[in-house]
Amino acid sequence: MRALEIALSRERASDGASEPRRSLRSLGIPVLKVAIDTDDATLEARIAARVDGMLAAGLVAEAERIGNEAVAADAVGYPQALAYSGGLLTFDELRTLLIRATRRYAKRQRTWFRGEPEMRRVAHDDVAGLAASLRGWA
Repeated sequence: MRALEIALSRERASDGASEPRRSLRSLGIPVLKVAIDTDDATLEARIAARVDGMLAAGLVAEAERIGNEAVAADAVGYPQALAYSGGLLTFDELRTLLIRATRRYAKRQRTWFRGEPEMRRVAHDDVAGLAASLRGWA
């Protein structure tokens, strides 16, 4: 949703003047903000599985390819992968640090979403029901 709003706000009038910022709502496009609630144990398991998947898919090689000067080098995972490729971490330490960094990021996201106005909280096992109830919503 945010990417659409940014794209819409960058459009310019034909004379080159900036138009007032527009949002999806101001254009009459219905918006539903949804935060998927997941219990801590499920979230922890998903984070561990995601980290294992990232490592299996070549996170370390990708981090080496982009290097530590790229904008993405500050994203979760890259500093840890570069430390591992530089010999500063063992593989087990890398995995542990990736899980910790991802958990902290998820905590920041949860905190952010709690403060979002009009946010609808849905249990992770109720997402399919919400989607089914919204068919034909627009």
